[in-house]
Amino acid sequence: MKTILTINPGSTSTKAAIYEADDSWNVREIHNSNVKHSPEELEGNPESADQLKLRSQAVEDFLLDAGNPELNAIAGRGGLTRPIEAGSYRISDTMKDDLLSSRYGIHASNLGALIADNLASSRGIPCMITDPVGVDQFQPLARYSGHPELPRRCQLHALNMRAVAREAARDMGGRMEDFRFIIAHLGGGISVSPMENGRLIDVNHAMDDGPFSPQRSGGLPLMPLVEMCFSGRWKSAKEAFKELTSQSGLLAYLGSADGKEIEQNALAGKQPWLEVYQALAYQISKEIGAMATVLNGRVDAVILTGGLPHPPLSDWIKERTEWIAPVTIHAGEREMLALARAAARYLFGEEELSEY
Repeated sequence: MKTILTINPGSTSTKAAIYEADDSWNVREIHNSNVKHSPEELEGNPESADQLKLRSQAVEDFLLDAGNPELNAIAGRGGLTRPIEAGSYRISDTMKDDLLSSRYGIHASNLGALIADNLASSRGIPCMITDPVGVDQFQPLARYSGHPELPRRCQLHALNMRAVAREAARDMGGRMEDFRFIIAHLGGGISVSPMENGRLIDVNHAMDDGPFSPQRSGGLPLMPLVEMCFSGRWKSAKEAFKELTSQSGLLAYLGSADGKEIEQNALAGKQPWLEVYQALAYQISKEIGAMATVLNGRVDAVILTGGLPHPPLSDWIKERTEWIAPVTIHAGEREMLALARAAARYLFGEEELSEY
C-alpha cells in the first residue's frame, strides 16, 4: 500500500486529503480537511508568499492531526500553467516560477503545486500535478477569435472534466477515448467542452467567455464593454478584472452567489431569482448546443458536473439539450480523487511524470 496526500487550494479554503492506494490503483480516502480562511488572511495576491506560508501550515496542521503518516507522494492541484498536454507533471523550478509570478493568470489553484513542493521537499518524496487548468488540446480552428492579436485561449476545469469523462465512459462500457462527449463543468467557473478521442478540443474560457456564473460575467456585449472601460468606472485593468470575475454573474443580479439560497428562491417562484436562474440555464444550454456543432452533432452523452447541476437548474438544461444526446449528471467534484488516482498510477509504474 502507498500513502498519498492531495492538496486543492480554493479562493477561500484549502482542501487536503490522505489516501491509501493499492497496486491496482484503487484509492481509499482515510482523512480529509477543508480549512476555511478569513478575508483578512487572504488579502493581496492569491499567490503571495504570505498565502503560501499560511496554506502550507494549514496542511501541515492537518497532517499532524491525522497522526503525521509516512507519505509516499504528494499531488497538488495544477493551476494556470503555460499551455500543456493533459497528464501528470513533475513540479519543476520553471513551473514554480510561472505559478508564483502569476505569469499565465491569477488563481488560488496556482498554490497547489507550490504547497506540494514545500511539503515534499522537507520529506524527500516525489510531488506532482495532473491535468492542470492550463491543459490545451485545442484543434486549430478553435484558436480563431476574429482578431489576430486576440486568439482564443484554452483554460478549463480539466482535472474534474477528464475524471467524470472516465466515469461516464466506464458506465457506458468503454474508455473515454471511445465516445464523443460534451462536458459542462458548472461551479464557480463554467467550462463547456466537446471531447473527441479523449481530448477536450474546444472550450469557452471560464474567465472571459461563455455563460455567466455565480460571480463571473462570462461573455459580454463587446461595444458596451469597451465604452465602460473608457468611462472612468475603473481606474485600472486590475479593478475591471476584479469586478468582472468576482463581482458579476448571479452575485451582481441577485446580491447573492449562494447556490442553495438561489435554488430555494427559484423553486419558490420568487422574482427576479427565478428568471435570473433560468437565464443561467439558458446560457449554459446555448453553449452546449454550440459545442455540439464542433462534433458535427454526433454526441454520445452530455455530462453535467461540478457543484451546480441540481434541480431546477439541471432540469432546465436537460429540457433544452437532451435532444442532442442523453444528459447524465455527475454532480460534485472529483478533483481530490483524480489527483490520488494519478499519484497511484505514478507510484505503481503505470504512468511516468512529464517534464514541464
